[in-house]
Amino acid sequence: MDKTCVEIAVPLPVDGTFFYHVPPNLVEEIRVGCRALVPFGNKKIEGYILGWGRPTTTCELKEIFQVMDAEPLFPERMVPFFRWISEYYIHPLGQVIQKTLPGGLNRPTYKVAWLTEEGFKCLEGGQIDKHDRKILETIKENPGKRVGLSLEVLKRLERRGWVRLRDHKGRPKTGPLFRTFISARETVHGPRSLEEIGIPLKAKDEQAFLEFILDHGPVMLSELSKRFTNARYLVKKWAQRGLLISQKRPVYRSPEGIVFHTGGPPGKLSRYQEQAVLQVNALLEKGRFSTCLLFGVTGSGKTEVYLQAVKRAIEMGKQAIVMVPEIALAIYMEAVFRSRINTRLAVYHSGLSQGQRYDQWMQMVRGEVDVVIGARSALFSPLPRLGLIVVDEEHDGAYKQDVAPRYHGRDAAVARGRLENAVVVLGSGTPSVQSYANCSLGRYRLITMPERVEHREFPEVEIVDMKALAQAKDNGDILSPRLMETIADTLKRGKQGMLFLNRRGFFRLYICRFCGTALACPNCDVSLIYHLEQQKLTCHYCGYECEPRQECPKCLRSGLRSWGFGTERLEHELKMHFPGARIARMDTDVARRKGRAQSIVKDFLEHKIDILLGTQMITKGYDVPEVTLVGVVGADLSLAFPDFRAAERTFQLLSQVAGRAGRGRERGKVIIQTHNPDHYAIRAAISRDYLGLYQKEMELREQLGFPPFTYLVCVRLQGNSRARTEQSARYLSERLKKTLERWPKRGKEIQILGPAEAPIAKLRGKYRWQILIKSKSPYLTQRLLRVAKKSSASALKTKGVQLILDVDPYQMM
Repeated sequence: MDKTCVEIAVPLPVDGTFFYHVPPNLVEEIRVGCRALVPFGNKKIEGYILGWGRPTTTCELKEIFQVMDAEPLFPERMVPFFRWISEYYIHPLGQVIQKTLPGGLNRPTYKVAWLTEEGFKCLEGGQIDKHDRKILETIKENPGKRVGLSLEVLKRLERRGWVRLRDHKGRPKTGPLFRTFISARETVHGPRSLEEIGIPLKAKDEQAFLEFILDHGPVMLSELSKRFTNARYLVKKWAQRGLLISQKRPVYRSPEGIVFHTGGPPGKLSRYQEQAVLQVNALLEKGRFSTCLLFGVTGSGKTEVYLQAVKRAIEMGKQAIVMVPEIALAIYMEAVFRSRINTRLAVYHSGLSQGQRYDQWMQMVRGEVDVVIGARSALFSPLPRLGLIVVDEEHDGAYKQDVAPRYHGRDAAVARGRLENAVVVLGSGTPSVQSYANCSLGRYRLITMPERVEHREFPEVEIVDMKALAQAKDNGDILSPRLMETIADTLKRGKQGMLFLNRRGFFRLYICRFCGTALACPNCDVSLIYHLEQQKLTCHYCGYECEPRQECPKCLRSGLRSWGFGTERLEHELKMHFPGARIARMDTDVARRKGRAQSIVKDFLEHKIDILLGTQMITKGYDVPEVTLVGVVGADLSLAFPDFRAAERTFQLLSQVAGRAGRGRERGKVIIQTHNPDHYAIRAAISRDYLGLYQKEMELREQLGFPPFTYLVCVRLQGNSRARTEQSARYLSERLKKTLERWPKRGKEIQILGPAEAPIAKLRGKYRWQILIKSKSPYLTQRLLRVAKKSSASALKTKGVQLILDVDPYQMM
């Protein structure tokens, strides 16, 4: 192997990787997964070492300056997976690696400034305004230091010749956490040694202090300070006398969460659970890549199958990743696994602090972890012996990342399993159409669990047609009399209920009675939502807030009318009608407070909450035996989205939330309020007819040419100017079509749709246009997009338009 050159991926928006020469003194430090400080252009940047190699060209190579890490940040076997993510989702490899690593590892780069001779002259007597004088004085007092000025201001001063700028690397925001530990020297052996010292112990608690250190070994100084008020004085005294030593050591930041009390192991597995465990274990023992879809109805005991599979993987010396779609569900699943498996377990999700994520990550790299539980980002856990990946609720849209790289956790899990010879288990009670189609094509193995555990009955489902109800109020009733009556009965019997409404806020719209104008966000083409708790109108996309107003912004007449409802208003109505009930709400507004969602789930599991209402956050995975009622408020809301998956998502949401009912000894009841009771998705959810929905969806998608029959990419352009964004979209569309004309054979396999304005034409101040690309071949489309991206980059940059490539889009808005 040639050990003079290494391949480096740099975290910049550039394609490909780069080769660098390794000086002899650094050869022993080079390891795949470490960062290296390298020259790039006129800068020094930190890149990622991918392996030894040599470029095909004969050009002279630049030399590595320094290896930044004492141990790798990821194992070598993950490099092909990073390359796959980069190629499939069309995102620079270095940025893919950077965004999967724990945040805060890289040293931030910022500009520092010094005054030039001309700058000093201006301060002494030049004609400059007060603002610039104040800035120059600040730089004079802090030469070469960070002064908190914007890059735009610093560049302006540099152009005038007043300051000299230079890039400066700050400290990493995270890394090992060191604490001071106090211990006795090796020559000291217990109380007898203390007596032999011959020094009287006169200080307060001095004897107890020394004995505590001798008995407990190295003790953290902070712990000593809690026990002994004069600890620091005693440490200094006895360190000077040679009895004690002080050392800095790294400590582990444990991601301590809320403790959930989960049910114990089942007395006996059902026959379907036994069959599923046998099939998954057989795949593990073959030691080859395989993907299976565990299609188990809600309440069939899929989690027990996951547990048994993880146990078997660990027994075989392998490691496992268990992915769930929500952070709150990850914490719940962690509690289940900790109560059932005595193993080395890590959690990994964005709810942890940077330091906690770093510590968890480094434990994984070192092989000190057997199983990782987490949300989407847990897929990138750097496990060196990965043998099993579980994707629970594989149908859930939360697995699709909405920022670059826009990967889908489920699909990427299958790719990683293939690259690392691991078994992938996709679990769901309502599988995605694409995953079930892969079973039909023989790509995935289908494992079914059609019965609930302990032969529990499925809940009774009742439809309430809201169109047939008289409107009792201006805004219409939120809860039907039938649902209100059933809630009252549930509370009377001491049972629990869940109400699902996939809309946040109090009022959904404020509309002018005279001209019909709705109050809208100035940054987005969406209506403002009224939130009672903050008493503000809020945009759920960009976060814009304003005070409620009475005047119409268009006709300036008073008389705005509120319309619609969300979870906040539903909570208000419930508390008004059932004042004695313990009611809680769980949605994004509540969950953004750290630990709040977990606390609510814990209270609900312990029956400290009678009625839990919320958005789709409450539909997933929780097993609460006392829940006998599930109410769905506005079952057809998701059908209105301009998305080919709207019916599939509606079926999944209704089936999942209905599955929360009747998991104990008593049969559950589900009441679904809808204005569209005859829609096939709602009918299929009521009758639990997944195959009927699947066949209907497959027929429609084949006719329209949507996945799984085609490969889909959304090319989105966004900019500050509507005209320039539209012009750029039309230009890019023409470039794509002309490129296809030059591919007379393969070009016919690709269809270009658009350009057209996005359904939300303006978002966060940016105007948005999009082009849809349909193709039978993913790699042919990727080739087309790379050509278009490269050829249009400079044209888009001059117009101030950004190009976003969303491969396998799950959000068409």
